[in-house]
Amino acid sequence: MVAANRSFRSCLALLAVCFFAGCIPIPIPPHGFGVVPDMVAIESFRLRDSTRADVLLKLGEPRHRLEGDHFLIYEWDVAYGWLLSYVGYAPITFPHYLCLEFGSDSRLVRQDHLIGSIYGKPDKAIKKCMNPSEVLDDVEAK
Repeated sequence: MVAANRSFRSCLALLAVCFFAGCIPIPIPPHGFGVVPDMVAIESFRLRDSTRADVLLKLGEPRHRLEGDHFLIYEWDVAYGWLLSYVGYAPITFPHYLCLEFGSDSRLVRQDHLIGSIYGKPDKAIKKCMNPSEVLDDVEAK
């Protein structure tokens, strides 16, 4: 019984080592994954000059519209590599957020580019966008 238990554990350990040894990360140059906002258009926005209408015309509908369009948040993924294993492959992506805040006159007052964690959810980025002084663990300003 003890020998069978030891054999079973050894077999499980060997399977685990083979599985994890079979995972190969392949780095690639970072590139947008999915629908990515036009970076040239983003750089053209000027604080206190660009309006909400300008942004919507150049970038289209945002993923999140908050507080009566006081905040617009665009979300996209950036792929940094691929993870290959025996069972398949998957991209290694991080969520990116463009946070735009508008004043009561519909003019742009703040623009932030936030990067989330690999398993991040937009909730923390939304909190960071709406409260820029708040420090969050897995969302950092770029």
